[in-house]
Amino acid sequence: MKAELSHRERVLRAIDHQEVDRIPCFYRAEQDVNDRVMAAYGLSSLLDIHRHFGSDSIQLFAPYHPYSLPELADVESVDQIYDAKWPDSSVLNIEECVKQAKEARDTGLAVYGGVWASIFTVSRRTFGEERYLIALSLEPELITALITRLTDFFLELNKAYLDACAEYVDVYYFGSDFGTQLSLFISPDMFRQFYKPSLTRMAAQAKEYGLKVMYHTCGAVTSIIPDLADCGIDILDPVQVSAVGMDPANLAEKYKGSITFHGGISTQTTLPFGTPEQVKEEVKRTIDLLGPTGFIIAPDQHMIGDTPIENIQAMFDAIKEYGTQG
Repeated sequence: MKAELSHRERVLRAIDHQEVDRIPCFYRAEQDVNDRVMAAYGLSSLLDIHRHFGSDSIQLFAPYHPYSLPELADVESVDQIYDAKWPDSSVLNIEECVKQAKEARDTGLAVYGGVWASIFTVSRRTFGEERYLIALSLEPELITALITRLTDFFLELNKAYLDACAEYVDVYYFGSDFGTQLSLFISPDMFRQFYKPSLTRMAAQAKEYGLKVMYHTCGAVTSIIPDLADCGIDILDPVQVSAVGMDPANLAEKYKGSITFHGGISTQTTLPFGTPEQVKEEVKRTIDLLGPTGFIIAPDQHMIGDTPIENIQAMFDAIKEYGTQG
C-alpha cells in the first residue's frame, strides 16, 4: 500500500487485519514521563507528545461525579446483592464526556473511549479480597449474582456514555487484570464460568454502536485468548512480553489472525534498561512476528519515570523505519 492513510484509517484497517501503509502505534506513559518528554522537546501537552512521536490513537477516560458502590462483604444471599443501593448513570458527567470526545475526534487520531468496566477488579473490591476468592469456590451463586449486577451497572453507564459519545469514538476500551507474571489469577474454567458472559455482554453492547472492542488484561493470559475472541473482543491489550507465554513468537504461532494485538515493547526490561539499539531490535522483531496487520505497536504498559527519553525516541523512530516494511 503506497497511499498514506489517516491515523484513524490506519488503526481501523489494522484491527480488521487489512493492509496498512505502516504499523499503527500508541503512546502511553505516566505523568512523570510525560513531563520529562515535554521538557526535553519543548512540548506543552499530551497531544503534542502524540504528535511528536507519530502516535495514531488517543485514550479517553470517562469523567464521573463522586459516587460509591455498596459494601457487600457481609452479604449472605443473592437478594441482598440485588436489593442493595446501586448508583445509576447520573454518576457520569455526560457534558464533560461529550466535550472530551469531540475534542479527541478533532485531533484526527483514532479514539479509544467508553466506561472503564473493570468487572473482575471491582467485584473483588466490593466483596473484599479474601471473601471473594473463597466464594469463587464455596459460594458461586453469590459471585454470579454480584458479577451480573455489577455488569448491569456498567452497561447502564456505558449506554449513557455511548448514546452521547459513540459518534466520536472508534474503539470501546475496558478491562480487568486477570493475569500475573506467571499465570492467571483464577483457572480458565472459572474465567469461563463467571466472567466470560459479562465480557460478552459488554462487547455486544459496544458492537451495537458500531465500535471495535479492546480488552485490557495484563500478565500471562494465553490460555483465555480464544475466549476473549469468542466474547467479541477485537483487540487484546497489552502484549506483556515479560509474562509467561506472552512472547510475540508464541502469540504469533498460536493466535495470529484471530485477534489484534496491542503493545509488545517491554516496559519492564528493554525500554527502561536497554540501549536505543536494543529497543530498535525489539521493535523490529516484534513487528516481524506480529505484523504487518492485526497489530498496534506500543509500550506494553505505561512507561514510568526511569525510562530514558532516548529509548522512547528510538522506539518510535524504529516503528517508522520498520513499520513500513511489510
